[in-house]
Amino acid sequence: MKKCIAFCALLLVCTVGCQQNNPNSNKLKHSGNAVYYWQTWFSLDEQSQEFLEKNDIRTVYLRFFDVDINPTEYSSDKCAPVATVSIAEKSFGNLHIVPVIFITPAAIKEYESFTDNLAHRVYAMCKKNNISINEVQFDCDWTESTHDAYFQFIKAIRPALKEYFKKDIAISSTIRLHQLAQEPPAVDYGVLMCYNTGNFKDFKTENSILDVKDVEKYTKYLKKYALPLKLALPDFSWDVEFDGNHQFVRLNRGDYGELYDSTNLKHLKGNMYAVSPVGEEETTKYIRHEVVSAETILKSKALVEKHYGNMPIVLYHLDNKQLSKYSDDEIKAFFD
Repeated sequence: MKKCIAFCALLLVCTVGCQQNNPNSNKLKHSGNAVYYWQTWFSLDEQSQEFLEKNDIRTVYLRFFDVDINPTEYSSDKCAPVATVSIAEKSFGNLHIVPVIFITPAAIKEYESFTDNLAHRVYAMCKKNNISINEVQFDCDWTESTHDAYFQFIKAIRPALKEYFKKDIAISSTIRLHQLAQEPPAVDYGVLMCYNTGNFKDFKTENSILDVKDVEKYTKYLKKYALPLKLALPDFSWDVEFDGNHQFVRLNRGDYGELYDSTNLKHLKGNMYAVSPVGEEETTKYIRHEVVSAETILKSKALVEKHYGNMPIVLYHLDNKQLSKYSDDEIKAFFD
């Protein structure tokens, strides 16, 4: 614990002299701590409420639903909402709720077919659950091929939301590291996703969730990035499964200890495990168990802020099991 506190203190000292590199770095200075909630059932148990209070978190970015290509042949709609959250909370107290809508790259190309319906759905969900909002966030991994569609969608969604809410609604957007190389969308601010930095399908990748070397490749774009940014840091872990030929099989968001019989697991090196075959039809599998250390998170945070300046922090995401991997001091250092 003493080593961790000393390390955190050192990072803070190193960061203090590196602020104000980007003129936008102070525009979100007083927005406070925040957290994402990315599950399909929203209910804050006692442990979650204690976590929010302990870390002075007043803003929850709540994923409302995803927009994807319509999976059913019985509808003429090109796109449809999927994985809609069910909200159990009856009162949100002093929490500021920001609806987040994830739009797949395939769906954003069809934005004209769902923009108005999306705005109405957000309004209806807020009204049904007695949620008062001032902002909506959109999450889309747009690239050069979908750049124009996403930017046009952002332009079109503002008046659509205003029509239903009868007031101006702020718009924010997630920003992936690779998107820093392109012009920013016309939103009020962005949340820079400092995670999912590597290719999880590549057997040679050490940690696809977060690697400081991957983050460093994009820091050169931060000083001139013309958009106020918050910084999203990961607290999650996952397991990546490969077959005997090192080919990607699937991504498991659970825990390898729960998914496989521990007697069949053999530690190879680092975070790589082998799963021995248990039947004649099976072959050896490989599991890469990815967890991000507090040291890696803090190094990445310091690196980004060195090139951009102070950034409000959004932790991804509110999950008691995942958060239990970190001490209170480490969590505090993430937000400081």
